[in-house]
Amino acid sequence: MVRIVEHRSALPNGPILAVHVRHDADVEPHVFARIAVEVFGQSAHPDAFSERMPVEKAFLQALAYAEHAGLTVLWIDDPGQHFPPDKRPVMDAG
Repeated sequence: MVRIVEHRSALPNGPILAVHVRHDADVEPHVFARIAVEVFGQSAHPDAFSERMPVEKAFLQALAYAEHAGLTVLWIDDPGQHFPPDKRPVMDAG
């Protein structure tokens, strides 16, 4: 089971999967995400994911990857609050 963490203070000491949500008016889409496997804030597998993608796609890919890789924490790094819980896609666990 993957736990979604919203705040840096709740991060464990081991490896996590991070979804970094950013806004840039000069690119399409304006709100995008980058996924990273991180240990203590450093990228553990820098080439594991494409550079940027739509946020909803990144979120679903991150959940699937975390479950497959056995990572128990998914950190949503969204300082601009562009991807709040009510905008996230729901996955059918059944």
